[in-house]
Amino acid sequence: MANLYDLKKFDLNLLVIFECIYQHLSISKAAETLYITPSAISQSLQRLRNQLNDPLFIRSGKGITPTTVGVNLHHHLEQNLNQLEQTINIMHGSELKKNFTIYCPQILTTNNLLKPMTLLMREHNYEVELHDMLLSADSAEDLLAYRKADLIFSIAPINNRSMVCVPYAQYKMILVCSQDHPRMNDVATLDELQEEKFTVFLSEEAGVKTYQSKAEQIHADRTIGFRCDSIFSMLTMISASYLVGYVPEVLYEKYRDVLRLKKIDAPFTLPAMEVFMIYNRSALNSSVFSTFIEQITEK
Repeated sequence: MANLYDLKKFDLNLLVIFECIYQHLSISKAAETLYITPSAISQSLQRLRNQLNDPLFIRSGKGITPTTVGVNLHHHLEQNLNQLEQTINIMHGSELKKNFTIYCPQILTTNNLLKPMTLLMREHNYEVELHDMLLSADSAEDLLAYRKADLIFSIAPINNRSMVCVPYAQYKMILVCSQDHPRMNDVATLDELQEEKFTVFLSEEAGVKTYQSKAEQIHADRTIGFRCDSIFSMLTMISASYLVGYVPEVLYEKYRDVLRLKKIDAPFTLPAMEVFMIYNRSALNSSVFSTFIEQITEK
């Protein structure tokens, strides 16, 4: 049984602030997350340092890194704070309505993500909220930190101690056009491609920009005729015009008959597009969540 008198003498809010600093390795980021000033965060950290007789974090380059005591404290806190949060949620009646929020790019919603989501709704009575969109790394990190998302798929990886970020899938990119295209055959030369107008996926997301930079090195000086921030709108435009474009092969296989698309063998191969799966490490304490992760990573 816990010694309640000793707990009463200790400000438990200091542990919450410590854990937030540990997650972000940033005083200012922790302040933004908890809606308090950086000065208040620093003062609370100093109080905890005095009580534990350890600096907990030390300067490392332009940021901070935890000491051995800080790492050990985090390991003890992570699961306990998660259980406390679940207890509070139960008392608020949140167990009556369980939400599961996912953010992912459009190429994933046609893949093996759908079956596990159906299981969440049918077997565990979850209300699934799916946002079919790309996120920047900063946006994804904020959504997970604020518990506004349970699972995120992103083309840009995240480096955060409190989050799991692992490669999820690689998608082969191919060149396609309409079956009615008057000039494109099954095989195209570089000179022939230089005469065509291309589609481009419009995004400021770092992962997309990095990939497009790699693609530009392989196939430079393309003439752009259409830019769009929806991959499905791009496919539809290619189908209804004489545009050509690079799209994930998985989407081409799914929609080629409906949209009358044709694959073109280009004189070069673009790199595959890698997608990362990201979630809070503490979420694995939930058996439902850990089972869901196992289901969507089954090959």
